Amino acid sequence: MFKTLDPATRRLYFLLLAGFVLFGVIFTIAGAALPQIIRTFGWSYTVTGLVLAASSAGYFLSSFLNGFLVQRFPPRLIMMIGLVIGALSMSLFVRWPSPWLNLLLNLGIGLCQGAIEVVANLEVIHMEQKGQSRLMNLIHASFCVGAIIGPSAVGYILNEGIPLVSIFIAAAILFGLLAVVVALTRFPRVQPEPEKGAHAGLQLLRQPLLLLITAALLIYVGTEIGVSSWSSEYVVKVLGVSASTGAFAVALFWLGLLAGRLGISFGYKGSRQELLMLGLSMVSAAALVGVLLARSAAAVAAAVFIAGLGSSGFYPLGMSVLGRHFKSGVAVGTAATGGAVGSIVFPFAMALISQTIGIRRGFWFYLGMNVLLVVIAAFLVRLVRRAEVSVP
Repeated sequence: MFKTLDPATRRLYFLLLAGFVLFGVIFTIAGAALPQIIRTFGWSYTVTGLVLAASSAGYFLSSFLNGFLVQRFPPRLIMMIGLVIGALSMSLFVRWPSPWLNLLLNLGIGLCQGAIEVVANLEVIHMEQKGQSRLMNLIHASFCVGAIIGPSAVGYILNEGIPLVSIFIAAAILFGLLAVVVALTRFPRVQPEPEKGAHAGLQLLRQPLLLLITAALLIYVGTEIGVSSWSSEYVVKVLGVSASTGAFAVALFWLGLLAGRLGISFGYKGSRQELLMLGLSMVSAAALVGVLLARSAAAVAAAVFIAGLGSSGFYPLGMSVLGRHFKSGVAVGTAATGGAVGSIVFPFAMALISQTIGIRRGFWFYLGMNVLLVVIAAFLVRLVRRAEVSVP
């Protein structure tokens, strides 16, 4: 897999792997700590949803703007600035009970996430062999490693009675160290590549394939983040388990994601990523049915794990399909922005539904969105086939 990469590119790839591990940690620890945060600060579901949505808003702004900026400025500089903002924000998060202060800090964390997302995906698209998605799946698998470590660490410190803020301070230190390493690492593709014609700037927004992938990632990321952020509260509220046990439910979801992404990265050598996306969306929808019908902690845990398997490859496979047709920072930023919109709207909608008619109804909402994702994935299969047949 790495034999096609020259030494400098290989070093950069492993740095991006490390960055995505830390990305996964900070992406999930707020959701894993959600029951403890709610009960410590006395926030309502609606206020909590606003605080959670702030990182998604930052991610939205960052991914959209960086999709354009990465065509004008060195990717290394963009990633460094994002990491510094993220480290400062994490060092202060959940130190005080004010939801509005924490909202602003979580916005800064989202700005960091968007910078990592755009730079890493664009660099890997340029590293990937034509028609392949193995490097992309592996880097997103490393995200899952962090997404498992984070909730597991939250569960551990809650059991040990360690202050919750300590995990955010530790993450801030690691992100600061990563910023230093990025500053010292050479990015082989120093000069951004100019975009021309239909693939230039806002002209891309007329491309049906890009718009459909963006819509698919909007729904996918919204449901993925929603299930990750609220599964801990779901098992605490519905099954009556402890907050620390709820945190491990989040880890199970990301364990399924990791298993799926590693399996695709090392086991799938084909080039029909869109077909695999359709199959995975169907598995994810079926697993959410299992979550809603299960009545024991073990059954819910199994269903959450399978939901993770179903969610595993959809995002990296979508980015790989994008890379086959558009080697463009604007295209990557647009698709990532679609995911950011989903990450803002869906968890907040979940908070409103849970606040008014119960958390189980919120998970029915996610099931409905997953069914819609299956439909969009089916259309994507047809559109990709049509686009490839029309290429002379």
